[in-house]
Amino acid sequence: MAQGLCGRTTAMPVGIDASPITLICPGCKAALREGTEGYVCVGCGQVYPVLGGVLRMLPALTGAEEQTRAAFDFEHRRYQQARYLRITPDLIEAWLAEVRLPRDYFKGGTVLDVGCGTGRWTYALASLGAKVVAVDVSDAAVEITSEVIRGLGDVTVIQASVFHLPFQPGQFDFVVSWGVLHHTRCTESAFRRIAPLVRPGGRLHIMVYERRNPVKVLGTEVLRMVMRRLTPEARYRWCGRLVISNRRVFQLVRGLIACVPASDLSDTLDAEKAQFGLYDWYSPRYNHLHRVAEVCGWFHKAGFDDLRVTSPIKYRRWWEVLRFGQCGVSISVQGRRQARVRTVVPEAVQEGRLADALSAAV
Repeated sequence: MAQGLCGRTTAMPVGIDASPITLICPGCKAALREGTEGYVCVGCGQVYPVLGGVLRMLPALTGAEEQTRAAFDFEHRRYQQARYLRITPDLIEAWLAEVRLPRDYFKGGTVLDVGCGTGRWTYALASLGAKVVAVDVSDAAVEITSEVIRGLGDVTVIQASVFHLPFQPGQFDFVVSWGVLHHTRCTESAFRRIAPLVRPGGRLHIMVYERRNPVKVLGTEVLRMVMRRLTPEARYRWCGRLVISNRRVFQLVRGLIACVPASDLSDTLDAEKAQFGLYDWYSPRYNHLHRVAEVCGWFHKAGFDDLRVTSPIKYRRWWEVLRFGQCGVSISVQGRRQARVRTVVPEAVQEGRLADALSAAV
């Protein structure tokens, strides 16, 4: 029998009592059987090893995808070394504030964390009693997450691509992808890969970057092209310089590029957090921006209702956007999958009338 996921010995399907999660080959979608070194596809014969307690199912990546993976490998390992990243019970409250659902909503449910990163939401979900499957493309991410969740409930960690996930449709009560989909080659295509995994009545929660100030978007993209030519370490140091202490300098450049005023930060820990955020913005090859109405349209086309924008949008008027230089502000949207999929996008979403389109907006 193969060494179990996350150090456990397990048979297929992965043992989630109420609703077993059956893994399939991410390539040909056939069933898997246990082998001596991992799992073997009964269709194409592909072997998926279990290394370090993590099931490795990563396909060959394109050059751009590999650049993005390497950028986040560096970031996650720096996170692990930083004072900023601390896995504490406070993350549970932060998660509940993010999704705005009752504390007992997740207990006993099956949850998929797509793009688990350093495992903070995986930790929170497992602590709330969910049975979690955490997936990421990054070596560092799955290794750190495996350490973070050691000793916590029923958690399985898999290294895989969002475009080649090893799951059958409708297996999860809740799927989350926080700050991940916009770093793929096509955000909407990635969304369409994860949406069918939610069972009818289950919920999907995503966070993506919002498109606001076109001037700042252009300036930031030019700087991103320059920054990506640097080594990850040099890029990280340059992002530290974009935490600007001189207020006048910040006022001059805030409408042109993504940067952070040091005066808004309470201490060096906040500055370190801001530097990581800027690295996340400037490093990956893919960094797409989207509007709220666009994202809500994806949900409706995929058969979701009860849409909720759970993150506040600070500036709405065009002159506020230009004055304060907003772009790439994160937006979180959550929806419930209907029992019968609808393919008609409500007119309110098409026209951008969010107050009519959303059942609960903040």
